[in-house]
Amino acid sequence: MFGYVKIKREELRVGEYEYYRAAYCGLCRSMGQCTGQCSRLVLSYDIAFLSQVRMALCGTTPSFKKRRCIAHPVRARMMMEPNDQLRYAADVSAILTFEKCRDDVVDKRGLGRLLARLLLWIAWPAYRRAKKRRGELATQIREKLSALTALEKAHRASVDEPAAIFGELLGLAFAGGLAKEQALVARAIGTKVGRFIYILDAIDDMERDEKTGNFNPVLLCFGAMPTESQRQMLEDALLVCLDDAVAALDLMGEKSTPCRAILENILYLGMPSTAREILWRKEGKAAKEEDREQ
Repeated sequence: MFGYVKIKREELRVGEYEYYRAAYCGLCRSMGQCTGQCSRLVLSYDIAFLSQVRMALCGTTPSFKKRRCIAHPVRARMMMEPNDQLRYAADVSAILTFEKCRDDVVDKRGLGRLLARLLLWIAWPAYRRAKKRRGELATQIREKLSALTALEKAHRASVDEPAAIFGELLGLAFAGGLAKEQALVARAIGTKVGRFIYILDAIDDMERDEKTGNFNPVLLCFGAMPTESQRQMLEDALLVCLDDAVAALDLMGEKSTPCRAILENILYLGMPSTAREILWRKEGKAAKEEDREQ
């Protein structure tokens, strides 16, 4: 995944951060159990967020246990024990990773393509395991990615169209297997977060894509690197996506839980902070945290 769905650690209480760290470790352990040890290499904040959204919607009461692992062999640390939503997130991660590698084999050239083929081979066992359990979801994700690839190859000067498709893809991933009302909320959050991720990833890649000539919807729309006013417009669009995700989050039930606090921290603080950092860093500006927080 992309790594843009982050917490703002300094705004979390100690207990909330310990919960998040334990959940992150629990997801890593679940990935090892469900899709193989190699799959743990692609553990991401994005998938951790997906697991927490689903746990909040399903009212999952997690259990914890102190454990050691290869990353922390000396001192045991608290880890969330595997549950249905962590296992689901592990499968989604394996499917998305394999599909990303498959697209890279087509898109890249030379050594990049050789590396993509190697990564595809490494990702295959995890994907095979996940697809056995989530065959319908794997098919839906492949269909959305095929539609996205076709749109990108057409080089249309639109950010909204490809972002909408990627949003639909993540909406499906967030909602898979949930009951109707839960699925509606999960899909709404996943769709808006997906749009945010796609647009921010395009912004993050602008400088590289300008040099290589690779497709970048933001560059196509503006014809060049965006100006300050255009960056401000992009920031506003990203924050609207998050506002819509927050509105969906408000439809959930219980609010006074560590899981809910983590989700609010990510949507209210972490993701806006990441967006501002990426948008404004090449302008030599600060991330404009304090004056834009409201």
